[in-house]
Amino acid sequence: MTIEPEVIPTNSNAGEAAKVVYPNWLPLAILIIAFSFLVFFIKSILTLILMVIGLIFIWNQIQKLLTLE
Repeated sequence: MTIEPEVIPTNSNAGEAAKVVYPNWLPLAILIIAFSFLVFFIKSILTLILMVIGLIFIWNQIQKLLTLE
């Protein structure tokens, strides 16, 4: 809970024992790393799928040429 400076009078010592709150970077770092791995994985899978489709197309064209001869 943060202390609003307008509420505390200047002669009060209510904020003396307040501790400094730093943001927790661990969950954010984990999310960034997980998102990076997800993007890398999707990119790799998409590339692999497109290469397989291309190879299947080439294979079918070769099979058509070989059956005509």
